[in-house]
Amino acid sequence: MPNGLHPKDQHRPCESVAEQRVYTALTKGLPEGWSAWHSLRIRSSEGLLGEGDFVLADPARGLLVLEVKGGRIEQRDGRWFQNGQLMPKSPLEQATGFAHRLAARLGESGYRPPGFGAAVCFPDAEFVAAPSQDDLRGVVIGARELPWLGAALPKLMDAAMPSPRAATGAWIPALHRLWGETWIPHVPLGRRADDLAGQRLRLDENQLGVLEGLLGNQRVLVSGVAGSGKTLLAAEAARRHAADGFRVLLVCFTRTLATCLRAQLQSDGVDVFTVSALARHVAEAGGTPFPLSPDAAFWRALSLRAAEQAAPGGDKGWSVVVVDEAQDLAEEDWLLVSAIAEGKRLWGFLDESQRFWPERQVPGGLFSASFRLPRARRCPPGIQALADGYFREPPDAAAIASALSDRTLGIVESPSRSALADKIGAEIDRLLGEGFALRDIAIVSVRGREASDSICRLTKLGRHELVDTDAPDMNDRLVADSFLRWKGLERPAVIVTDLPDGELPKRAVRMYVALTRSLVAARIAGTKEELRHDPMLRPLLKAR
Repeated sequence: MPNGLHPKDQHRPCESVAEQRVYTALTKGLPEGWSAWHSLRIRSSEGLLGEGDFVLADPARGLLVLEVKGGRIEQRDGRWFQNGQLMPKSPLEQATGFAHRLAARLGESGYRPPGFGAAVCFPDAEFVAAPSQDDLRGVVIGARELPWLGAALPKLMDAAMPSPRAATGAWIPALHRLWGETWIPHVPLGRRADDLAGQRLRLDENQLGVLEGLLGNQRVLVSGVAGSGKTLLAAEAARRHAADGFRVLLVCFTRTLATCLRAQLQSDGVDVFTVSALARHVAEAGGTPFPLSPDAAFWRALSLRAAEQAAPGGDKGWSVVVVDEAQDLAEEDWLLVSAIAEGKRLWGFLDESQRFWPERQVPGGLFSASFRLPRARRCPPGIQALADGYFREPPDAAAIASALSDRTLGIVESPSRSALADKIGAEIDRLLGEGFALRDIAIVSVRGREASDSICRLTKLGRHELVDTDAPDMNDRLVADSFLRWKGLERPAVIVTDLPDGELPKRAVRMYVALTRSLVAARIAGTKEELRHDPMLRPLLKAR
């Protein structure tokens, strides 16, 4: 219940010294349990505007509109004058008209006070006898009553109001909303996800300009940070080459990204493979048998075998090769790509910050031109600043603090590892309450699927079922998976969890990849020990 005088600290801006005097008097004399608003303005359903100098509310009696007229007030020959000037309407007529419009405006929203009435205050006029005009009987106060409003206002309310009736709804909070205490421009996080939905699979004008400038290159290596548009550019480059009549191969590292790109590009005639699936495709076409349970050594040998078969005299079907996630390809993978792309157009896209295997390098001399995308476009600034902080010092503390303040970025602290799943389940419910859908939320494990207590091993979090990135309906589900399997993908809300409480190989790369999956919001969930162990997260605990 918005009890008290509003505004709380100072009257609304106004030129009327009389209204300012009444406001000051109300700061000391408003009866206990009452509410009052200075300068309450409304617009009726018919478009009529109105303003009450002061609106007072007593929960038991109803609302009272108090019209304030300053200066020299007189009634002569039945007409009202202010500082010698004729008033077009009497003060009470003005107050009564607004009281009726205000009650009707409340009624439009389903609210009804116990009663409503109107009264007049002349704060600059001292008098003992009030005007004798009968409709003003008991509803006029002047300068002598201002110091004693606590006693004068209940009498004024009694004289101005009819007998109370049954009220309907929370009419006093409704009055407060009409008055409009606070408005700060804000878009709910979930609504931002909706706004981004139509933008996620298309390039903006700057990215299109980059692509147009690169199309003349036979072999170009494009680098950029997470969210700079590498995968969008790779897909669009493949699409355009296919439209020009070329047979196009697009290669990436992770299976889930390949599945997504295949769905996007299938109608364009682009062939999409992971590098391991490409090796199998080429090798099997050459007669190499495939074992039931291939191990890592087999995959390495398979890429080498496929590279031999794709060498001159081998598969010559593709005339353009596009490689995404180029930083993750091993030496034998590049041998295969180089063999397929010999004499062909070859484009590569990579992010050095997402390089998980430092020994894996793009072969020198394979690309004749290079280009760096200028900036990240996916993540909100505060989340990007936190991710960048794992590689750059000092981090942008102001951007991170702003993200914490507006809930773009949040910390979910669990008292124990065993309670973490419930904590994340509750955070999912909060995100749903902010307008996200389950399909908007990604849970990214920093330690990965191999950890015995990994969130990825669960089938439910709270009341919500989980699937992994391989699920055929993952685009419509709540997904939990490792940071590696999320590479190349994104979602509006990301929950980063399975943090280590000790050293972890490539911690910075893992956290960078996990955080940069976010389009709108990120939450980092862990125990206090896990959060404190990370030097980038430790200050965030103090900032909350």
